[in-house]
Amino acid sequence: MALACTFVAGKVEEEPRPVRSVILTYSHLYRRRRLRVGDDVTNYSYGAADAEAEGTATLSNEEKENVLRHVKPMGMGGPVFLEWRDVLFQMESVILKTLGFTLHWIPDSHPHKFILYFIRVLEIEKKEVAQDAWNYCNDSCRIDLCVRYEPEVIACTAILLACSDHNVELPHIPRPWWETFIGSSRNMDLSNVSNAILAVVDEKDLDNRRAKYAFVPSLLEEPSFNDPDSYIWSVAD
Repeated sequence: MALACTFVAGKVEEEPRPVRSVILTYSHLYRRRRLRVGDDVTNYSYGAADAEAEGTATLSNEEKENVLRHVKPMGMGGPVFLEWRDVLFQMESVILKTLGFTLHWIPDSHPHKFILYFIRVLEIEKKEVAQDAWNYCNDSCRIDLCVRYEPEVIACTAILLACSDHNVELPHIPRPWWETFIGSSRNMDLSNVSNAILAVVDEKDLDNRRAKYAFVPSLLEEPSFNDPDSYIWSVAD
């Protein structure tokens, strides 16, 4: 699904990417996860979700990166590439049908669109605050906040968290600053979004680490073609 979402997003934003480029990028990400690049292999284990390549625990990160540099991209005519391509097209169809083939509203509904505008209105001069708010918006995209809350709410939450990190005080009198952008009685929404984003960036949480460094198996009754026990994990190496 992520593969197809990336493919569709490129089209929506008028920056389309070839099918081959998308597939090879995701294939590279799979290899990184099989090698668990950047993860603390010694102190963290995720069970079946590890799906580790042989010898992972004995390699340093530098050695893992060197392994990745010497892996040849899969051929466009091979069975693995063709299976990735077929799944991509199937999921693209599912996404388009689910959205009713109505995509024109998506580019105007990103929380990122509101970040810099809100910061200018609030007269926040620290560039670090803007950057961290942008990063928090990126983190919000790792979960389903975009379909549960308006983009303005997520943008305000990102600014709130960034200002808290940098000890930047914003006005609360005669009313909290965020009410200017999202109206009153939204305190609970801001709290919920804040907690969700902070939970995502907590690397001590095993589920977060699994999602970032390892593999999240499919919850479907019939296993996904790219679950850890699928043949593509070894064939694609």
